[in-house]
Amino acid sequence: MNIIQIATLLSVDVTQFGSLTKADFTEMESRLEQEKLNHSNLTDHSIAQFFKALKKHAQPFQAVMNNRALFNFFAQKNYSKKQFPTAVEVQDTTAIKAFIQTFLIEELNPFVLDKIQANEFQEIALLVEAHEFLPDEMANLIYFFAKEKLDLANRTLKPPFGDFSKILYVKDAHFFIFLNGLKNEELEEKIKLFFTTVMNMYMADKTSELAKQTFTAMKNYDALDDQLSKNIGTLKESAEINYKPFAVNRKKYYWIYAVVGLFILIRVSLFISDISEMNNQYDDYENYDDYETESEPRKLDRYYTDMKFKIDSFRTFLVDYNQDQIKRLTKISDIKTGQNPFETFYENQPTGESGNNIRIQNSSDYDMLLLENAVLYDSIKIPRTAHYIKAGDFLYVNFNSEEAKTIFNVYLGKKLATFQTESNHLFVRGGSVVEYRFSELAPRAKAILAEDHIFENDVKLNYKNGGLIED
Repeated sequence: MNIIQIATLLSVDVTQFGSLTKADFTEMESRLEQEKLNHSNLTDHSIAQFFKALKKHAQPFQAVMNNRALFNFFAQKNYSKKQFPTAVEVQDTTAIKAFIQTFLIEELNPFVLDKIQANEFQEIALLVEAHEFLPDEMANLIYFFAKEKLDLANRTLKPPFGDFSKILYVKDAHFFIFLNGLKNEELEEKIKLFFTTVMNMYMADKTSELAKQTFTAMKNYDALDDQLSKNIGTLKESAEINYKPFAVNRKKYYWIYAVVGLFILIRVSLFISDISEMNNQYDDYENYDDYETESEPRKLDRYYTDMKFKIDSFRTFLVDYNQDQIKRLTKISDIKTGQNPFETFYENQPTGESGNNIRIQNSSDYDMLLLENAVLYDSIKIPRTAHYIKAGDFLYVNFNSEEAKTIFNVYLGKKLATFQTESNHLFVRGGSVVEYRFSELAPRAKAILAEDHIFENDVKLNYKNGGLIED
C-alpha cells in the first residue's frame, strides 16, 4: 500500500497537511495498527514512509493529493474534478517531482512501461495530465515513446506498407488524448506528418475504414495550430460520408436521392476547396500508385530504450534495499570465480577470439560482480556478461568492443544470496526464486555500481576510503 492509499484509508484532511499535531500523529499510528489486521499490503515500511512524507514533505504531499490525475492514479480511484480544489497554486514543481521520485516511483515505472508497450492509453492518458509533475527521467521516457509511436505509425502507413496490427492504437481516441498531455511544437510537427500520411492513404482509397477511424480518433487532439484541427475535421466528415454510403429502395425514393445528391455535391465542393488549401500547407502529398521509395529506417529501436529502463530498475534492486528488512534468505555458497550468477539480462555467450583479453584482479576484501555492457546511443547500456570474482581472486575477461563501446560496472558486497525485503521491487528467476544479490553491501555500493569503467589493460581493483580504485 502506497502513501496516497494510506492517506485515503485514514481520510486525512488534506487542508491540514503541515499543521498536524502530535496528537493527530498518535491517533493515526493507533488507527494504522488496527488497519494492518485488515490489509495485508499495509506494512511497517509503507507506514514509516507515510509518516516520513507527511512530517518532512507536507507541501508536495498535499500537492499530489490535490492533483486529480496524480491522486486517482496512485490511489487507484476515479474521482471527478468536482471532488478536488478548483484552483491550487503550485509553489515548487521540482519538489513535487522529487517527492514522487522518492516515495512513489516504484509504482509509476512498471505501469508506464507496461501500458505503452501494450498500446493501452486510456489510463496513461489520464496520468499525463500531470506530466509536468512527473520525475524528469520518467517524463522524458514517456515523451520519447509518444514520438516513437507516431514515427512507427507514419512509416507503417506509407508504401511499402508495414504491419497494421502493430499500429491499431491510431484508431483509439485515448492515444490522441494521451498526446494532448504532452503537446508542444515538436510533437505537433510529427502529428502533422502523420496526418499527411493518413490523408494520402485516404485520397488513394476513400472507403478506407482505417482512415475514417483514425480521423475520428484524431478529433480528440486539441491542436496548437487551428488550421490543423480544421483539416482533421474536414477529412473526418468526408471519410464518414464515403465510408457509409446512403442506401434505400431505388424504385421508390428518387426524391431522397436528389436531396442526398445535392448535399454530397455541396460537401464535395467544400471538401475540394479545403483539400486545395491543405495541399498548400502539406506539399508532400504522395501518389501511392507510383510510390517506389522504401520506408524510413527506424531511428531508435524501442528494445534499447526499454532495456535502459529495465537495467536502471535492476540496479535499484541490487543496491537500493533496506538490509534490516531481509527475510527468507538462502545463501549461494557454490558460486566460483568466473561464473555468472544472474539469470536476469546478463547472459555469458561465447565471445570467440579477440584482442581484448585482460586480467582483472579483485584486491579488495569484498566479492565482486563485474558487469560488462555495450553502450549504444551514448547512454543506453545493453547488458552482455557478468563475472563473479571472489575477494583476492582474479579472472581473465575476453570481451569484444568492435560493435560498440564497452564499459564495465562493478557490484561489491559479501554473502551472495536470494532473499526478500518488504519492497515489491523484485526480479524473479525460474518463475519463483528472487534473483541473486549481495546480502551485505560494501559502503557506497550504489555509487560504485553507477561508475563506468573502461579497461584497456590488466588492472587490479581495490576498495579504499569508500571507493573503488585501480592499484
